[in-house]
Amino acid sequence: MNHPISPQQLLTAISEVVRNHPNKKLAVYVHIPFCSSKCHFCDWVTDIPVRRLRSGPEGRASYVDALCDQIRFYGPQLTRFGYRPKVMYWGGGTPTRLAPEEMRAIRAALDDSFDFSDLVQWTVETTPNDLDAEKLAAMREIGVDRVSVGVQSLNPYQLRKAGRAHSREQALAAFPLLRQAGITNFNVDLISSFPGEDQESFRRTVEDILALDPPHVSVYPYRATPKTVMAMQLDREFLEAHQQHDMVATYEMAMEMLGQAGYHEYCHGYWVRDAAHEDHDGNFKYDLEGDKIGFGSGAESIIGHHLLWSENTKYEEYLDDPRTFSMAHRFTLDDPERLTAPVGGALMTREGVDFARFHRLTGVSFADLRATPYFTRWFQVLEECGARFLESDTNFRMDPTVIHKAYITHLAHSTANGLAPQRA
Repeated sequence: MNHPISPQQLLTAISEVVRNHPNKKLAVYVHIPFCSSKCHFCDWVTDIPVRRLRSGPEGRASYVDALCDQIRFYGPQLTRFGYRPKVMYWGGGTPTRLAPEEMRAIRAALDDSFDFSDLVQWTVETTPNDLDAEKLAAMREIGVDRVSVGVQSLNPYQLRKAGRAHSREQALAAFPLLRQAGITNFNVDLISSFPGEDQESFRRTVEDILALDPPHVSVYPYRATPKTVMAMQLDREFLEAHQQHDMVATYEMAMEMLGQAGYHEYCHGYWVRDAAHEDHDGNFKYDLEGDKIGFGSGAESIIGHHLLWSENTKYEEYLDDPRTFSMAHRFTLDDPERLTAPVGGALMTREGVDFARFHRLTGVSFADLRATPYFTRWFQVLEECGARFLESDTNFRMDPTVIHKAYITHLAHSTANGLAPQRA
């Protein structure tokens, strides 16, 4: 099934798969496609008009209503199947664009639909300019215990060039504000090798972030995704991209700085200082232990051996019928490219692909999948980019000493070959 099917047909298909699953852990993702600006590098909202992206409460009301309807329809069904959320993540867009009353309405819909007694972590994404004491108080009130802050850079010139709406000063002020609100578990997002930003500038950003003592830091090598403003500026030679070896060197500089500061990279680009947080962060993003349900336009789900998606480009259709996913695909060996994201995401971790978990999540044997022409070539491409694979009786993983080099090298060629491992 690669097309919309009725919600009841979908639930029937899922129930037949999950009825005997021993593991009913669930990751819940809530997508909020609103921002204060349209960043020049971001590939999450490329097809959303700026006017809609920057909607105020009146413009957002129909989306919040549709989102709550979708949650209240699928949540009770998944609860009856035995699912219990372990982690929840609100992303976007910028979820903190929502007013406190909108956050409370969505939380009420979730509470009406799920049993959250097993929840161990609830993360909400934000930008520094969308944080204030009132919103933080509302987030604490409804149960948020972790915040991911999109800083990207502390270079004022680079922030303007990237289309960010916040300033260096707002970014630095965000973390005392979080701690004052009682949120001590937070992540800082950074992007290395922005076009035009030299290594010394990024080194100063990392130094300043480390001085704030965050528990978690994410470092993403810049990716020139088609349709984004920055990618088009590169195509037109208004900007100049970094050479591959410079991107590797900049990332390795960040690796060294973070390692010396006591951080551990449990997944490519994801650094944690306290090992107690590692399981929660890794489990949500890449671990193939449990299913995930995504609510909202643009959200992706993997549940009951199905890949489900509500496309951003069909936003109006989502408002009209939030219960019907625009794409429902049952994983099979006939369409192996649909499994690129979960395999690629797992390979970014130190554990890699656990065979038993992979089969439970997808219904597909990893041994059979890797033998398909698509994945045979995909792994060859990764090896050409410097990857080395290690295999045991239980898992297939990439040599952790070369993950960053292979990923960045592959990133530099991904636009041409279309085989880059995307973040799950």
